[in-house]
Order: sequence, then C-alpha cells, then structure tokens
Amino acid sequence: TSLIEIQSIRTPYPYSALAGLSLSTRQFNNLPTRAYKIRGRIVQIPTNASIRSDGSLSFAGNFNGLLQPSWTTCPVCCWYDMLTNPRYGAGDFVQAANVSWVDLYPLAQYSNQLISNPDGSVEPRFACNTVIGSQAEAFQVLQDLASVFRGMLYWQANTIQSTADHGNLNGTDLSPVHLYSNSNVIGGSFNYSGTSLKTRSTSIRVRYNDPENFYKSNFVVVEDAALISKYGYQIKEIMAFGATSKFQAQRLGRWMLASEEIDGEVVTFTTGLQGAVVLPGQVFAVSDEMRQGVRLAGRVSSATTTAITVDQTISLPSGSGHQLTCTLADGTVESSSI
Repeated sequence: TSLIEIQSIRTPYPYSALAGLSLSTRQFNNLPTRAYKIRGRIVQIPTNASIRSDGSLSFAGNFNGLLQPSWTTCPVCCWYDMLTNPRYGAGDFVQAANVSWVDLYPLAQYSNQLISNPDGSVEPRFACNTVIGSQAEAFQVLQDLASVFRGMLYWQANTIQSTADHGNLNGTDLSPVHLYSNSNVIGGSFNYSGTSLKTRSTSIRVRYNDPENFYKSNFVVVEDAALISKYGYQIKEIMAFGATSKFQAQRLGRWMLASEEIDGEVVTFTTGLQGAVVLPGQVFAVSDEMRQGVRLAGRVSSATTTAITVDQTISLPSGSGHQLTCTLADGTVESSSI
C-alpha cells in the first residue's frame, strides 16, 4: 500500500519573472518559440536625472552625490550596478565607497547627450541594451560594459576609477592637464615611433543587435574613401556591445576609423614624480624643442620671495614692460612686470 498527500504550497522564486501563455494545439503542433521585450534591471541613477521615453537620462541642476533606483539605458549606471551588486556583480569585492561618482557623472552626461542622426531623428550618444545570461570573468564583463561608452577602468587611490575617450559636452576638445617639456623628462629627449600601416583600417564592419529583426545580429559598414586610396582595402570587424541602434554602431565605427588614422604616432619618455600627475585617459601636452626648433618651456631651479632662477639663461630685449607669466603647482597662473 502507499499513501500520497497533495499539498498546495506557494513557493516564491526571487529575482525571477514568470510569463504565462495559452495556445491551441489545433494551431500549433509544437510549442512555438517565444521572445519577450523587457526593461531589465532597476539600477541606481543620479537624483537630479529624469528618465526619457527611450530610457536615457536628462539632467537638471547640480548633482548632490545621491542616487535613486530607476530603469535606464545609461551605460554608466549599468556599469556601476554590475560593479557594486553583490548578487550577480563584483559587489563582494567592490563597495560603493570604492567608486567615485565625481568621475562617473561627466561620463553619464556625455553618454546621454542627444545626437542627431542622418535620418533626422535624435537619440542618446550611448545606450546599453543587452542581456548577460551566462557566467563570465568579472573583469571582462566590466570592460565590455565600459566599452559601450568608450571607457576603461583601473584601480587608483583605493577606488575604482573609470575614464572614457570623449570631448566636452559643447563639442570642443579636452584641455591638457599637464605639460611635459625637455626640462622635466629624464635625458631631455622624447622618443617617437609610428604604427604599422597594416594596423590602420580603412573599412570597419560593426556588428549590433537589430531590433527590426527580433534583435538578431546585423552589420553596418563604415569606410573612408581617402584612406582606402592611400592604404588599400583593410577590413576590421568589431562588435558594438549592448548596441541596438545602427546609428550608435555607425558612430563606433567612425570613432575607430578616426582613432587609427589620428593616433598613428606614439611618444615615449621617462619622467619623475610628475608622471603621477596624469591619470590614464587624461590628455597631456608635449613641448619638444627638437621638433619645434625653439624652446617654449622650462623649469625653475631655485626661487626666493623676490627672484627666481631658471634652468636656462634668458636674454631679454632692452627696455621695460616685459611680462613674466608662470603656472604654479596648483594650476594658478601669476604674472608680473620685469
């Protein structure tokens, strides 16, 4: 003999979603494939940000450093959530106190700035729409998410720092944070080297997820006719991680094409403690008198409250009215008549 007892138990399944659908077997012999369009995870966004209809952020007022939960396509906020979440991210090793929003906030503003597309529509510069459904190496996942906003991450001063290749919000270039001259370089010389012509692509094939084809992979090709006539037809295939817009994939291809064309020369030098002034991803300037043919920068050997001694003899024309301008260690500029 046997005894069977049936009990009705409500069992919760946290962090999961359930969808139900009734189908007639007269219409479907087999169980059809289903696809669902979801909004995904709720992440932390700045309190002075509001959500647009497409999921991007618009900012108003000043950022007070506080965050609020919301759904968004901002890649910076998605990257921050993966970095600090203890359940599926790196939150067991990285705390929120180890991440500086002072550096992330400008990246979020730049990522969510609206860009005009060739068809007349507008969209945020970067948007993250992806599903991470399998286990992978933590650093690789974080680097893939950072690549959505052309970023990189590194550890500095007991915090996780993130930087990105971008300009100012008004479209201008970033100003250099430091100037290196022959005077503050060991040996007094800069070494220049060029990249191989074979590494300079002339045609970029970018893969993205096309929403008009059930988010299956599609490709957009970006080419430069002038580079093709100069270097030949050299194809590179890249993946636009988290991109579901062909225009975002196109912008990634144009950025890759321009980077390989402009960044064709590498300068190397050895310096002292001044090398710690510039962080990864920041822009610095080089004043090389060997290339310029004239010396435009130098160092102060010693100084008093009334006089300074420089590392080179300076010959001034006769007469008065000369102006001496110097930049102090804190970045302030002072000038005086000599």
